[in-house]
Amino acid sequence: MKYRILLSDADGTLFDFHKGEGIAIRNTFEAFDVPYTDENVAAYVKANAEQWKLLELGQTTQPKLRVDRFVNFLKAIGHPADPQAMADAFVVQLGMQCWPLEQAEELCRRVSGQMPIYLVTNGIAQVQRSRFGDCDLAKYFAGLVISEEVGASKPDPKMLFEALRMAGDIRPEEAVLLGDSVTADIAAANNAGIDSILFTNGKDAPENHGATWAVKTLEEAWELILQS
Repeated sequence: MKYRILLSDADGTLFDFHKGEGIAIRNTFEAFDVPYTDENVAAYVKANAEQWKLLELGQTTQPKLRVDRFVNFLKAIGHPADPQAMADAFVVQLGMQCWPLEQAEELCRRVSGQMPIYLVTNGIAQVQRSRFGDCDLAKYFAGLVISEEVGASKPDPKMLFEALRMAGDIRPEEAVLLGDSVTADIAAANNAGIDSILFTNGKDAPENHGATWAVKTLEEAWELILQS
């Protein structure tokens, strides 16, 4: 077997982040008397996406991101809520959400029997450790690498190198990364000299995605990992 370790992204790859985020934002809106409307949800999604893009570009930090997304959201909808308080409440709500995708547990079960699995996730440490430390898939993970704790976010390869170090100085050519983002996951793998699998969750892969392989299902992913 070529690979000795799987580096896996979390949200959009093994976990349905959008489902959990939807529940968390609904509960947060209700706590701060923000109407839970399609328009307000769209305004939050836009403000949040803008901040995460800035983080990928190295133009903000995660502590700043978690508040600024609510500063911009509340300004956009003209609501007087305190953005810091709302940000803190949302982090707590989000930390309660852990929804594995279909086939995620089977992939983890099969792969973890052959090699360690390390989660490498761009995210807020308080949220990610709360979500993944006690979820149904936690027993399959050998370690968790979070961008806020490393001080760098994918596509910076530092998170991947940290996972290899934690696993016992495994060489990049002995690792494979599974992720759903071309600009974060696949770019990080390429920057680290690590093979990669782009998971599209049933969609056609974009042109020039840059991954070693692209798969539509997690079953295809585990077959590649274990047969390579």
